Amino acid sequence: MSQLECQKEDMASTIEQLEKKWTNDKSNLGEILKSTSQTLSTQVTACEERAARAEAESRIERDWRVSLQEKEIRLKEKIATLQSCVKELNEEKQKSDKLKLDLEKVRNQWSEAQTTLEELGIQLSVSKLKISEFQDNERRQQLSMSGSSQSLQTLPETVSSPGIWAPDSIATHCTACTREFNLTRRKHHCRSCGEIFCKACSEHTLPLLNAQGQPGRPVRVCDACYASTGK
Repeated sequence: MSQLECQKEDMASTIEQLEKKWTNDKSNLGEILKSTSQTLSTQVTACEERAARAEAESRIERDWRVSLQEKEIRLKEKIATLQSCVKELNEEKQKSDKLKLDLEKVRNQWSEAQTTLEELGIQLSVSKLKISEFQDNERRQQLSMSGSSQSLQTLPETVSSPGIWAPDSIATHCTACTREFNLTRRKHHCRSCGEIFCKACSEHTLPLLNAQGQPGRPVRVCDACYASTGK
């Protein structure tokens, strides 16, 4: 009996120790589970935060790509517009160059025509002067032959023969006052001597002999030619 009681006591002691161990293990397991749960919760929170950041970064990247694509489209449109403008400018430049060449040709033609007109004007003045001198000499001979000296005296002192006109291209200053010609100070020929004067130095008028040797209508003359008549 005593041996059975000893075995019973040993079994009770063993059971008690096992219960204590189980209790301790249960307490430790709860702490371990709690710690593991907290760790897993922290890791899940960190993963969620990382996922949120990644999503935000991905959204920012998508917006940035969309913005870049829109900018690229606008830049392509601007490039196309600028290329079109450059093409139009090149066409306008070609037209302008052609117009410049045409203008230069017209200027050359005008210059040649002006030179021709000046030469014709000089030749015409010389011809008129020769005709006037010839008619004047012929009239004087007729008057001298008829003995009518009174006819010559009846001619007014203001009448004279037209002179040879000086070309416009050689005159840059007034022959009398030497002031320079410009847009407001224009050139005027004296119909008597043919020189070029400004308006202030050629305001008088005198009748000149026409092709028939008769005094014509009053025309512009310079101050010197007007003063030479004694007026």
